[in-house]
Amino acid sequence: MSQFEVIKDIGETLKNLFEESFKASGFTTVNISIDKPKKDNIKNLPTVNIYMYHLGFDQRYRERTQTLVSSYVKDGRIVEYYRDAPVHMMANYIVSVWGNSPAEENLLTGLAVKTILENPMVTDEQLRGESFFPDDVLNIYPNLQYDFNDVLSFWRSMNEELRPAVSYFVRFRIESDRRSPEIRRVTGRDLAVGKPR
Repeated sequence: MSQFEVIKDIGETLKNLFEESFKASGFTTVNISIDKPKKDNIKNLPTVNIYMYHLGFDQRYRERTQTLVSSYVKDGRIVEYYRDAPVHMMANYIVSVWGNSPAEENLLTGLAVKTILENPMVTDEQLRGESFFPDDVLNIYPNLQYDFNDVLSFWRSMNEELRPAVSYFVRFRIESDRRSPEIRRVTGRDLAVGKPR
């Protein structure tokens, strides 16, 4: 497993989540894109764009010590070893809609918000890619700090016209492959008591 691919896989997971949601609602001709939201990249209308515009460390990230890991090997034995602590991060996404008319954009923006409202936790078969662990859950949070000034700055940085957009973030972790040699625990001791001489 290449767990460092998790950032790419989160984007593919969100793209797939939106594709399934829009098809289930009858919008089979809507394109879902994770490319940079610029007119040159929008090939077909309507398009819902989910773009990762910022990547940073989770402010709550404090763990720096190694952790003890127990896992099974092919012959059924349990092995234990120490692994470096994971890095906890946040990926910030901006969701924008490119349509044939403002009315269509408003309609599809509402469905985009509803999609995340109904899927705040993405698990199991919804996760795309090989980087996720079996018990992984992607939590999608609305970015409550994001306001009009942020939207304005974002579209100016893209050299695009101002358009409505909503921002979300996903917390995730990147695990280290570096591990200590296998730890052997003492499972028993044999003691013998002899006569004193």
